Amino acid sequence: MLDFNLEFARGGAAVATELFELLAAGGLKQNIVFSPFSIQTCVALAFAGASGETADQIAEGLKFASNFHPEVATTFAFVFDKYKDSELLKIANKVYVPRGYDLKPDYQTELKESYNAETENVNFAESENVAVAINSWVEDKTAGKIKDLVQASAFGALTRLVLLNALHFKGLWAHKFEEEQTVEGDFWISKEESVKVQYMNHKAKFGYGFFEELDCQALELPYKDSDLSMLVLLPNEREGLKTLAEKLKSVNLVDLAGNLEANEDVVVQLPKFKVEYEVELTETLKKV
Repeated sequence: MLDFNLEFARGGAAVATELFELLAAGGLKQNIVFSPFSIQTCVALAFAGASGETADQIAEGLKFASNFHPEVATTFAFVFDKYKDSELLKIANKVYVPRGYDLKPDYQTELKESYNAETENVNFAESENVAVAINSWVEDKTAGKIKDLVQASAFGALTRLVLLNALHFKGLWAHKFEEEQTVEGDFWISKEESVKVQYMNHKAKFGYGFFEELDCQALELPYKDSDLSMLVLLPNEREGLKTLAEKLKSVNLVDLAGNLEANEDVVVQLPKFKVEYEVELTETLKKV
């Protein structure tokens, strides 16, 4: 019997590597951060009201385990229900449509019951007011963690639909990195160039593996009181990031993580980092 939750996760991983490949096509000149789950969720809000070829294309492009609406809806509902009261992961969905446009009752019910999504009619011509309303809603739903998600310039009198997903994650490591164990070291950004960074250090039984086909090591860092974790891939060569990025499409990250073993202590050195990234995905999504 097909495990739709597992296939949903594998689909999300496939979306992640495909989008990463497209976003990195111009060269790895900056850090890239995006949430394949957020992207899948936004498009799923449209999928819920789609049919025929449109629904089939969405399901194929976003790697859904099925193009059958009830199966897709059930999978998303499982995720939203699981984290609805979570302080670790906050998820908010909403659909905005112009005043005077009414969504079909069945579609509204599907959005609310399966995707935990609210709907609201607004006057998009009043773009400043719309931006304030959306940003206030997002800030409220994420306990003040996400502010100024959208700008007024994104809306106008011709705007017909806004699909919104806001996701905020804040977790503590299951294996805490002690501050006194932080040391300065070299972080290599090319074969001959390095920068000084602060490395966090810890020794514990982490999920770990060596993957010859990717020429990399993989490490799983679990979060406290959660089934969520961070998966870190480290190229074996200083200039191996580009090659690793190109090879990622040949594996599924869910399967890779499932092959990690936590039988022995692993010494971990992880640099402290902060990443900010903004990207327009419209043209990129047309290619998936």
